[in-house]
Amino acid sequence: MHKSIRNIGIFAHADAGKTTLTEHFLFESGKIKTLGNVDAGTTQSDFSEAEKLRGISVRSSYTSFVWKDVQINLIDTPGHVDFSAEAERSIRISDAAVLIISAVEGVQAYTETIWNALKERHIPVIFFINKIDRAGADTQLVIEEIEKELTQSTAILQVAGNEGEANASIKSVWNETGLNEKTLEHLAEYDEELLD
Repeated sequence: MHKSIRNIGIFAHADAGKTTLTEHFLFESGKIKTLGNVDAGTTQSDFSEAEKLRGISVRSSYTSFVWKDVQINLIDTPGHVDFSAEAERSIRISDAAVLIISAVEGVQAYTETIWNALKERHIPVIFFINKIDRAGADTQLVIEEIEKELTQSTAILQVAGNEGEANASIKSVWNETGLNEKTLEHLAEYDEELLD
């Protein structure tokens, strides 16, 4: 028996990479042995013929894996506004959320809609800036958009390198002494013990 169960919603504007991220969660956890591909129609969460044909999610799908004795139930939601009712239903059962934003397109109107719904329900959110290997990727600009349009309460955990190139990478902001100062300042605003 697992210690706990968590429902994690994956939300984003269209084509930001929700289904691909879901595949990576399943792969890294050992739930699947090979990564599926949206374009090839081989992903775990886009399984209907309409989704395979269109290459997009048209309804929320659920999958689960175990990570460090916690059962994680992932909810992969559609990113097209036409199917926003699916995302809204998924928000109601989410314990936490991953809100994906493309490093190229940045914060979209639908991103704001989802953010406001998550904020209204006090659901903890991890922003995941995706597609850093695409031409025109600019994670710093996206972070500035998040802080201007969504929330100033961000704590940066990783930074991108070689943006816009095939060898794009990420690096933790942890160093030998802990987190970098800016991240610590943001976190200290919400934790008295850390502030002390």
